[in-house]
Amino acid sequence: MDKSGGIGRLMSYVMDNLQAASIVIRHVDTRGNNTRPIFSVAPLLAAMSKIVLLKVTGRVDLVHINISYRGSTIRKCTIAGLCYLIRIPTVLHLHTCEYEDFFRRLPAPLKYTVRKIFQRADHVIVLGRVWERFVVHTLGVSETHVTVLYNAAPGRRPLSGPCKRSGGDVRLLFLGRLGARKGAPDLLQALAGLQSDLGWSITMAGDGDIAGSRKRAQELGLLDRVTFTGWLDAEQVDDLLESSDVLVLPSYAEGLPMSVIEAFAHGVAVIATPVGAIPEIVIDGESGLLVPAGDTGALCDVIQTLCVDADMRQKLARAGRKMWEKDLDITEYAVRLSTIWRTVAAHPAVSASAAG
Repeated sequence: MDKSGGIGRLMSYVMDNLQAASIVIRHVDTRGNNTRPIFSVAPLLAAMSKIVLLKVTGRVDLVHINISYRGSTIRKCTIAGLCYLIRIPTVLHLHTCEYEDFFRRLPAPLKYTVRKIFQRADHVIVLGRVWERFVVHTLGVSETHVTVLYNAAPGRRPLSGPCKRSGGDVRLLFLGRLGARKGAPDLLQALAGLQSDLGWSITMAGDGDIAGSRKRAQELGLLDRVTFTGWLDAEQVDDLLESSDVLVLPSYAEGLPMSVIEAFAHGVAVIATPVGAIPEIVIDGESGLLVPAGDTGALCDVIQTLCVDADMRQKLARAGRKMWEKDLDITEYAVRLSTIWRTVAAHPAVSASAAG
């Protein structure tokens, strides 16, 4: 997994997919390698200087701005304001799961600024209908300037025959940062409630509180069945998905997690929670199973069901793969995104700078 998170993986997929298109994408980093806000000043100034230079030399037609909350909002509002002043069209791409709560806590002057930045953007992309309603009704963006564009991922191969192996221990997978928001402690608690004679193992891939999770797994008597990998690159994630049967993501808050879409693409059955835009693609009982966030008893029950019922795993995996083929394939995503860029730029050969 790319340490820049889901949006980083998504944009790397997009850039790979558009290499042959008549679109030049330049990545402009506004943050740098440091996490403390004070260290973001130099990268931000460098990014602003680069954008101005691109404008002066006629090498930019629009700026695509990936915006999250906290420091990202400060940096990206600065970039968007600059683009507005020097007349570069902008596309704002809202990708955080916590923006509505973050926005409501802002003081009135900052709320005004954020609203203005979104309203002045030439187009806004959101991850689901839940965020579309927020952007339109709370931030005051015109519905005609908002597009719901679900995250997408590449698929490794066409599916033929069973999606995964039958027989042997069921291989469970958790992809994400280990911690409370992604529900990692709940998952371990649920696993401890499974029948003792059930054949299963789980790989928990991601950074975060690995030491605390390992200690908790040991306390629950699960350590011999749990593998902690730390961060993995995209190729390693692909390999892991190819060898897994069920993805389990019991999050308390999400935008639209890449791990669910990647599981769909690889024919892996999905267990998740109905948060963010997840219910828009994971239809309970059809393309996956949904459990209430924090309900470890229900989580235990559905994990046990999928460990026992291979036919159910196959059914969910196939439906998820069909959902990916229909709406979540990165090839179609890149076409839709580039169409938005071309429309916004109103130019036949678009050069897009992506501010990250």
